[in-house]
Amino acid sequence: MQKIKPLAWRKVFESLWTDLFSSPVHLDSALSRLPKDLKPILSPVLSKILIRPASEARLARVRIPAGEPWSLRSPDSPGMISATWVSQVAERLIQNQETPSFSAHRLPKVPGKSESNELIDAGIEDFPPEMVSEWEQTWGAERVMDLAQLLTQEPPLTLRASWNADLKGLRTELEDHLERSGIEITPYILPRVPRGIGLSGYAPVLGSDAFKRGDFEIQDEGSQLMSAFALNPQAFSKFLSAEPGTPSEGISDLTGGEASAVVFPKAPTVIDTCAGAGGKSLAMGDLLRGRGRVYSYDVSEKKLQALRRRASRAGLRNIQTACVIEGEEHLVVNKFSARADIVLVDAPCSGWGVLRRNPDIKWRQTRAELERLPKVQERLLVAYAPLVKKGGRLVFGVCTFRKQETLDVVESFLRNHPEYKEGLGGFFGPGPSDGFYMKELVRAL
Repeated sequence: MQKIKPLAWRKVFESLWTDLFSSPVHLDSALSRLPKDLKPILSPVLSKILIRPASEARLARVRIPAGEPWSLRSPDSPGMISATWVSQVAERLIQNQETPSFSAHRLPKVPGKSESNELIDAGIEDFPPEMVSEWEQTWGAERVMDLAQLLTQEPPLTLRASWNADLKGLRTELEDHLERSGIEITPYILPRVPRGIGLSGYAPVLGSDAFKRGDFEIQDEGSQLMSAFALNPQAFSKFLSAEPGTPSEGISDLTGGEASAVVFPKAPTVIDTCAGAGGKSLAMGDLLRGRGRVYSYDVSEKKLQALRRRASRAGLRNIQTACVIEGEEHLVVNKFSARADIVLVDAPCSGWGVLRRNPDIKWRQTRAELERLPKVQERLLVAYAPLVKKGGRLVFGVCTFRKQETLDVVESFLRNHPEYKEGLGGFFGPGPSDGFYMKELVRAL
């Protein structure tokens, strides 16, 4: 690792840390502003501290004051970087040629940290106490340990191959590309999604000829599964579980190529109501092999512009976009009432299923926001439900495993909308993939 002088990075790091907690800037945006010479050094260091603050401090033999790290989130702690242990941990990580891995394990307490020197469960203290308490109340103490370990592991890099690309040939091409770049990472085919390729770690695949041709997109396995599930719940519900962080029974029965052999609707009308930059819209449009029509709605025209660029690069002509006004969804719903075969509501959520990719969430999320989100999710379901034709399906999805944002939202919606019946669904991950919940709601004929 490149050696740098403390003064060269400390001021930049402290400014970055403070900005994260004194402004609404997103982690990715904050990292993008780093000086080019410091970004490859500070970016992984910051991510490690955000994901595993207590564990990284213990590995670095740095003492954390009582009540921290989670007291740093308090409005009464505006300076944030007054926590000198954060800079000390960062310095130790920078000094190390090989920084500690993300894998969850048990670590000894630092002498003097507390009255005991017993082994502690690395992972539990890496999450806010109120978050851990909610996990335990909902899923039980044993599942708390599973979730803590899963959400402190390094996330894999996964790709979604286009139907126009030969899946095995693309895997081989990427392997050759990485080998020529001197990167010892082997791509592998994901068995639970139709066109997925996984890599064991980060690799610069966006510079490959295959990406420039539009042969693949970067997309988490769980996000790919939700896209496939929306089009064919019967085929992909076998990979879902009743609780988060547990493997489904269907995985052990899976044979190679089964997911790729799934037949999707020939020419349905699909509406992706919270499309964002379009990962799931692109996946569904591609799984339909350019047939049918995918309408992508979002409140951000900037994100829809990015979606149109990505669709063009992928050669997909069955995707159309529409910018909607938050709170005035009825303006578009009234025009297309009861015309869609499939409506996907991939609603805004707490993001607890993607904490290892967006670790700043657990540092900045408030109780008021957590209480607000289920109301937003149900409001969106109610707003877009009229788009579904009789016999069609409304698919609800979120990248979280909070009961209040998953099971409870579905139960409330069904209680107030008897024209819909509960269909297939469940949790996927967190594990090898990020954590998701998806549910099919079928409109009566």
